[in-house]
Amino acid sequence: MRSWYNLALITLGVCIIYNTLVTADAPPHVHQYWRNTNMVRTIDLSSYVVRESTAIASQNVHTEPVGEYYFPIPGGLAENLAYIEVKEKKTDKLFEVEKVGSVSVKWVSNLFLPRTVDIQTQYYKIYFDHRIDPQEKVLFIVKTAYIHVLTPYPFEIAQTGRQNLIYRGNIYGNSAYYTEKQKTNVKLPTYNIIGYTQKSGSVSRSANIITYGTFNNQEPSAFDELSVHYEFQQPILTVKGLRRDLEISHWGGNLAVEEHFNLTHDGAKLKGQFSRLEYQQTQYIHHETTMARDFSINLPVHASDVYYRDEIGNVSTSRLRNERDTTVLEFRPRYPLFGGWNYTWYYGYNVPLGDFLRYHKSGRYILNIPFVNPLHNAAFDHAQVRIILPEGASNVKVEAPFPINRETHGVHRTYFDSKGRYLVVLDKFNAVDEHSKNFQVSYEYNSLELLRKPLIATTFILCGFLLNM
Repeated sequence: MRSWYNLALITLGVCIIYNTLVTADAPPHVHQYWRNTNMVRTIDLSSYVVRESTAIASQNVHTEPVGEYYFPIPGGLAENLAYIEVKEKKTDKLFEVEKVGSVSVKWVSNLFLPRTVDIQTQYYKIYFDHRIDPQEKVLFIVKTAYIHVLTPYPFEIAQTGRQNLIYRGNIYGNSAYYTEKQKTNVKLPTYNIIGYTQKSGSVSRSANIITYGTFNNQEPSAFDELSVHYEFQQPILTVKGLRRDLEISHWGGNLAVEEHFNLTHDGAKLKGQFSRLEYQQTQYIHHETTMARDFSINLPVHASDVYYRDEIGNVSTSRLRNERDTTVLEFRPRYPLFGGWNYTWYYGYNVPLGDFLRYHKSGRYILNIPFVNPLHNAAFDHAQVRIILPEGASNVKVEAPFPINRETHGVHRTYFDSKGRYLVVLDKFNAVDEHSKNFQVSYEYNSLELLRKPLIATTFILCGFLLNM
């Protein structure tokens, strides 16, 4: 009897584990409840971060109201996705977007001969604010941003050489549904276009914009390779790692900010060795090359005690400029950055706590501050934000307008702490300028906790005095 009981328990456990795994990894089953009546896709290649905007008019062809829509992102693009946002076209109202399962999808290619290509595809589920009735249409815009999808070609250039990039993607808009009419616009940062995919009768060019389409009656997951080779005379900057420390002091009414950068120039690598002589002789055209030699970062308008240092020490080639709504830190590294070169530095400042922290009548303090401070034309492989709350903070909650990859809570210990300060660590991979939006950290804090540190310091000094008697 006991053996049957144990067998039943084991079987039940296996079923629960199997059901959990299947539920977590199960690919979505996309029903053809929608038909796209029109789709206009714009690919913006004006910076290293590739941004797409897809305007979709879709009709519910199901017999019942439907409130969900699946949006696919194929292949390597899914790994390089940094940001996705969906909003209603007329009102700009944001719709909820959820990352769901991935599945191998047969994308139909018709470039030369009809064929299918199996591509692992990541799906995102869009939740409309209400269920759409049968035959009713909904108009919405999907905005996405990608990093590391542009490739320098040639891979190496001279010190003052011209840099060219290649973009590869899909001529058609990514869709899990039948599309009656669509076109794709590619916006480039220059008129100097070396080459691009020619599709007979379906491509036109006007200045720096290439247009593909209009295409009629495209099947779901239609695919033809799009390739554009163009000049890009800007540095390609990637922050491999950012650590942003935010330390709150109720006692001093201060917010101390310190940011550590590990920066890489991911553009075409420098061909041969660096020539200091050539660098001096070509100063008048440095602004026309891809080297990075100057940086500027916007700080809060009330920022004070600003410092900028690297691994060697203080760097004197920096200055602070005050404007009406911001304070601008301008600095020059110890050396210019060419393709493949790295530079690490950090800077910090103090700002009045009241600029970012407020007390809510519910009895909670709320910190409202940007997640990252953007560096012009740079992408972030990994951004880590550490919020160091005052000792005694409790019931801590974090809210962000975008998904956070990892959130951990711990303890940060420093001078004269009795039990340590509450530490929140937020990790975000593939961050871009869109992640400079404010996020909130709320917590409870008893004002009597302000006496903790003075009492500890007094006790320490008194004990030291007694021991020396």
